Amino acid sequence: MFKRLKSVLSPQSSAAVRIVILISSKGSNMRAILTKIREGKLNASCTLVLSDREAKGLEVAKAFGVKAELFPKRKEETREQFDTRLATRLKAEKPTLVVCAGYLKIITQPLLAAFPQRILNIHPSLLPAFPGLKAQKQALDYGVKYTGCTIHIVDSGVDTGKILAQAVVPVKKGDTEETLSRRILKAEHDTYWRAIANYLRSIKP
Repeated sequence: MFKRLKSVLSPQSSAAVRIVILISSKGSNMRAILTKIREGKLNASCTLVLSDREAKGLEVAKAFGVKAELFPKRKEETREQFDTRLATRLKAEKPTLVVCAGYLKIITQPLLAAFPQRILNIHPSLLPAFPGLKAQKQALDYGVKYTGCTIHIVDSGVDTGKILAQAVVPVKKGDTEETLSRRILKAEHDTYWRAIANYLRSIKP
């Protein structure tokens, strides 16, 4: 059971800035963003959290008073067909930004075209280093002394979009993929909402 939290749709529900959040799992970055909206530190309203698979994060979103929906890919769909259907669903929310927070699907052209320069993602490395999967393991295997997280605009490449913000996390002696991932995640929680706020100030709602 999730404790019911003050809705992040009030008083910000009338705000011109609307975001939707895409997740695939427990949604800890989503929780951090919704918390900052609830606290009034991120001046936006979240009108929808959507997951492509069954995820604990959907219940977390509902506890914040946010509409949360399961939106799975159909077996017969290509990625492009799925993103076409997803774009139609998201357009109904009229979002200023689409925020990927642990969303595990590669975004294809139909969705990119529907929201040009309006889809953000967070990645657990200092891009352009270590794009793609298992970025934390890549950092450990390479032996770097510092890694971190990057917030970037989503484009047609894999973690190649314009960088909006980064946070540096030192790699400690004896770090494992798990311990390093936890420290990077903590940095993500403090960095993503700030990057969203800064980007929103630079674009028109």
